[in-house]
Amino acid sequence: MSIYRVLRKAERLGTSFCVCDSKDAGVGSCNQFLTELSLRDCSVYTQRAYALGLAHFFSWLHASGGDPDHVTRQIVGSYITEFARGTKQGAVGARSAEKPRQPRTINHRLSVLASYFEYCIRCDTEDGRGPWKGRINPACWNPLAEEPRHGMIGRDLPARQRQRDGFRRRIPRTLPKVLEPTAIQKLINSAGSYRDRAILMLLSRTGQRIGDWSPIAGRHGILGMELEDVDRKRRFITVRLKGARDQHRVPVTDDFWPIYEEYLRTERRAAPDVHAVWIASRKGQGKPLRYTSFESALRYIGRRAGISVHPHLFRHTLAQGVLETTGNIKVAQEILGHSHLSTTADLYLRVDQHAMANALAAKSSTERATKQRSWPSAKAAQYAFAYDDETILELERTIAQASDVKPSGGDS
Repeated sequence: MSIYRVLRKAERLGTSFCVCDSKDAGVGSCNQFLTELSLRDCSVYTQRAYALGLAHFFSWLHASGGDPDHVTRQIVGSYITEFARGTKQGAVGARSAEKPRQPRTINHRLSVLASYFEYCIRCDTEDGRGPWKGRINPACWNPLAEEPRHGMIGRDLPARQRQRDGFRRRIPRTLPKVLEPTAIQKLINSAGSYRDRAILMLLSRTGQRIGDWSPIAGRHGILGMELEDVDRKRRFITVRLKGARDQHRVPVTDDFWPIYEEYLRTERRAAPDVHAVWIASRKGQGKPLRYTSFESALRYIGRRAGISVHPHLFRHTLAQGVLETTGNIKVAQEILGHSHLSTTADLYLRVDQHAMANALAAKSSTERATKQRSWPSAKAAQYAFAYDDETILELERTIAQASDVKPSGGDS
């Protein structure tokens, strides 16, 4: 069981997180690093993720008897190996505990450690003292530790980045799973409330993240909307993007608005000072709907419909549908709210083996047709136009026949 935990603290310049032990004593260098993230205006989600990762690492280090000031690459490797073998931890533990941690999760944890140790090395080196002064980052590849394979300078090519760091995991290059249109409609029809039906329609019609309304990590996505974010006159909604302060406006189809109006009229019960659009209806009645509550409701809807589903499937489905329909990746980027076009391309512009086989077959057919085509010979250079061989033969035959004809009325 972890002995280190994450606390949120309010500061003069904003809000940051701290890692404390069972006696609420903070880890000095760790909390200084988290404070720097806050001063650098990193998002609350980034700060919280880094704090949770460091708390887990320090708990593991304490249980294994390690010294936080003398972490080696071997210790980091042991931690990452054990972390990879652990089980996934999510908002709803009953389902997530059955799944192992994914490569992206493992690589993110390694990035957290690398950033933290880099901060420790930089601070101690600048101060001229401290346990990390002049040391090599244990979470990164050390170029000085790798000997040339031939033993001669200049004879070896630089190692590929993927080979340099044996701790990182290869991320499978696969297309995200999607839902069929009939399955989406079945899920919407299986919802037992206007609230859940309206949220499912927003997920499937706009492709926005489900998000959360959290007192710790803030609010974003569909669950983070306030009443003023819904523009019924112009048929738009405004959502906060994950990890950013930007707001994103997206249009909504006409079939959503009658369901939304019915939800406001019959189901939304909240105090006047609660501005959240979506309100919890059971244990947290009257309070903003949280992700854990909606995820539990969605699992119940999925069981009723006989469909395995999670909120992000709707986003993948809409993105893939936009690309297949329009072929315009820029449109997909604007709808999804990605800051960089490469993010959209990396996630959705991939091909499977069937598509590659069809492309190769089409290329082979084109090459065979090209070989059968009659191309102009060297004789075509004698003419002003690029005639083919048949035309050139016909021209030469006509010229020969004309030269054999004798002038009429002349002496022989």
